[in-house]
Amino acid sequence: MTQHTFDVLTGNDITEAIDEIARLRIDIFAEYPYLYDGCVSYEVEYLRKFASTKQSFMVVMKDKGEIVGALTGLPLAHEQPAVRRPFTTSMYPLNSTFYFSEVLMYPAYRGNGYASKLFKLAEQYVGQLCTYTYIALATVVREANHLKRPSAYRPLDGMWQHFGYKPLANHICIMDWQEHGDDHETAKPLMFWIKSLSNVCQSWSQRSTPLNSMTALG
Repeated sequence: MTQHTFDVLTGNDITEAIDEIARLRIDIFAEYPYLYDGCVSYEVEYLRKFASTKQSFMVVMKDKGEIVGALTGLPLAHEQPAVRRPFTTSMYPLNSTFYFSEVLMYPAYRGNGYASKLFKLAEQYVGQLCTYTYIALATVVREANHLKRPSAYRPLDGMWQHFGYKPLANHICIMDWQEHGDDHETAKPLMFWIKSLSNVCQSWSQRSTPLNSMTALG
């Protein structure tokens, strides 16, 4: 048995993990394509919404007790206005859609099936709520010839599609953040991906054990 564990956190358990998740966000989003110049105090404040918002959660992957990967989620209706806006006139109702805010994992753990475990537990958590019809996530859009694009970079579009998500080309939101090397924030477009939850909900409605009481070993 390995020492990699996967736990679903809610409420106070999220609060206790915020500092580690804040550092994880800063480290991962510093990479291309986000190039985010993060600040710990901002990240800590941002992450508090997952502890205080009903039905929000985090799935965390730990190696020897340290968080090395995470997937965070909350009802789309509780996200910031820029994220909600593309769904206000969409065929995917705002109140029927759950939002995966970020998928984070340190490079050493990628390509070993761990992301699949994060998604499985996250989708099962949302499915057992039996409130939502869809799950959405968003990815930043960069031009193919971006000057800071590493030569070895490969977009994760294939992974999202492998997990059953399809692109919503007409659902775009604009968000601002400061990149490394800049002295101010600039606007970036993000596109959305969507997945139906109907099968997940049906299977989890028959379970008697709440998912957040379970720990998966990898």
